[in-house]
Amino acid sequence: MSQTANRPAGPTGRLVVGGIGLGVFALDQFTKWLVVRSFEVGDSVAVLGRVMSLTYRTNTGGAFGAFPTSTLFLTVISAVVVLVLVVLGPRLVGDGRLGIASLGFVLGGAAGNLLDRVRLQHVVDFLDFHFWPVFNVADIGITVGAILLVIVTLIDARHDDHERAT
Repeated sequence: MSQTANRPAGPTGRLVVGGIGLGVFALDQFTKWLVVRSFEVGDSVAVLGRVMSLTYRTNTGGAFGAFPTSTLFLTVISAVVVLVLVVLGPRLVGDGRLGIASLGFVLGGAAGNLLDRVRLQHVVDFLDFHFWPVFNVADIGITVGAILLVIVTLIDARHDDHERAT
């Protein structure tokens, strides 16, 4: 790992992680609240013609509906992930901006879906692109964070290779 990844995020980095995480969490919970308040489970409204709809679904399983009868297991795993991200995350991603942002996105998304699992025993999904399983804002946060983490890892690996070559 590069020197950046070995240096834990300082107070400013932790504030940025918290800010991004809170933003993703709040947007996720607000959009889910709107859907639950406005739709019945199964209702669907076209937003972009045949491209996208808002479709209210519940998901007791994991991504893509995997493990539909494992709500308790997935809740425990989600809680552990959130705890690890809060405690160890800043040390794992270092003080680089992309790493800090990745942690905030994943943390906010994981916390949003965790709250659903604890409160409702399922996750509320509503973004429907018809060619992909229905998902939510928390899932977007987790995906964006994971992509940023891959980018950080590739940049760090390239930086390490360059340092070894010189």
